[in-house]
Amino acid sequence: MLKGKFVAHVLLSVFLIMVTVLSGCANKDSTKGTKESAVPASPIATAAVETAKPLEPVVLTYYYPGVVQKDVQEVNDAMNVILKKKINATIKLVTIDFGNYDQKMNVLNAAGESYDLAFTANWINNYYQNVSKGNFIAIDDLLSKYAPKLKASIPDSVWQASKINGKTYGAINLQIYAMPYGYVVRKDLLDKYKFDINSVNKAEDLEPLMKQIKEKEQGITPLAVDAIYSWLPLMFGYEGIGDTKLPGVVKLENPDYKVINQYESPEFTNYVKLMKKWNDAGYFNKDAISVKDIRPDFKAGKYAIFLGQGVKPGVEAENKAFYGQDLVSKTTTKAYVTTGGIVATMTGVSKTSKNPERAMMYLELINTDKELYNLISHGIEGKHYKVVDKEKGVIGTPDGMDPKQIGYNPSTDWMFGNQFNSYYLDAASVGNWEKTAKLNATGIVSPILGFNFDAAPINTESAQVNAVIGEMASALITGTIDPDKYLPIFHEKLKKAGVDKIIAEKQKQLDAWKKTK
Repeated sequence: MLKGKFVAHVLLSVFLIMVTVLSGCANKDSTKGTKESAVPASPIATAAVETAKPLEPVVLTYYYPGVVQKDVQEVNDAMNVILKKKINATIKLVTIDFGNYDQKMNVLNAAGESYDLAFTANWINNYYQNVSKGNFIAIDDLLSKYAPKLKASIPDSVWQASKINGKTYGAINLQIYAMPYGYVVRKDLLDKYKFDINSVNKAEDLEPLMKQIKEKEQGITPLAVDAIYSWLPLMFGYEGIGDTKLPGVVKLENPDYKVINQYESPEFTNYVKLMKKWNDAGYFNKDAISVKDIRPDFKAGKYAIFLGQGVKPGVEAENKAFYGQDLVSKTTTKAYVTTGGIVATMTGVSKTSKNPERAMMYLELINTDKELYNLISHGIEGKHYKVVDKEKGVIGTPDGMDPKQIGYNPSTDWMFGNQFNSYYLDAASVGNWEKTAKLNATGIVSPILGFNFDAAPINTESAQVNAVIGEMASALITGTIDPDKYLPIFHEKLKKAGVDKIIAEKQKQLDAWKKTK
């Protein structure tokens, strides 16, 4: 296990930097602090001194996943007023729905199409695969020169967790790293059936409630299931190495540093059998295998329960703002500080970018300029939200409006930059950034924190194995096919596609990394 000075350094570093950032938030300017004089006042000032002439105007293109918002262009235009003034740039926001984001980015990268910035993570638009294929540029020098405040806001120990072969390929969003997971249920149905959410410690504990909803609630399906989020190794005590879908995980508790194929684990077998049982019982949507994002239908009131949502401080306020209904969350996992949690929300700079320096200036601003950040996160004051408490930074739904009808409400502020610069969504959420900092500081440190997998040696096998996963995993985790019959076929196809080489390469790199600790 990671012990002694390293663990203490990680936790202390995370805690101290969270406190620093939170203090900045309390002062209504997160860019002010003891290090103010040590960094340039703005990235454009640095560039102007170096070039001895004004910056030429440029347009930056930014791809990210989400629910396309009706008023996104209006928000985009408002952002460009700020960007034009501060870095003489404009940005083009391109939202791709979650279900199609991977495919869209794969096509863009394969075609060599020019763009500047893209959301990347270990769970979507895979960070490790992008790096191994050369889709992103290393940003270490750019960070130091054009985004010094962004760089300083995150501890070196956290930056280390994102490095591959010693280089940084993505800007980390400061947010919750020690994310516990659990279940989310509509409060009105919990109250109606007098169901105690605290009695839920595993998925099977929800069966009595789902049975009542199935029998008594016309038009409401008990469980929301899609082909994207239905299997989460962290829910079962494993941390994925690299791509969360690719085989190769280690145990978080009592680690032996042995890399295993999660699709051969007893937890996966039990899960897919449970999902088949629930599918047969009619507890979730029969079209789950073809649904790439269940959230719009959940928002429309068609479902009662989510499985495997991150349960962080303030999640219930975020859920209500997005879904327009009261949802109750129950944590069933411990809060682990993991490499996966750190690389779960990042922005990469494309190798095709014609203006990587300006792209980095944008990342500096979106992480330090609260007005710009809250524009992309929450929209325009008076139209998309109202200020409820200016002093405490609390916003709410504009008077007379239904949250479901607001033209800009992406509810993904964690995706865009430093989330500690975000408004609170209700008065009850005030103080959640301090709670988040505490959770980050006290979370259980993963035994492989800081280990980052270089996927380049197995690019061929990864493509082949991911094809098999795409063909069969969704059908298994949505209960569409019988696991007794098809799970052995799935395992055999993974073998033929090269899964053993992937596991061996991950084990080799992990063993080498462990020797350095």
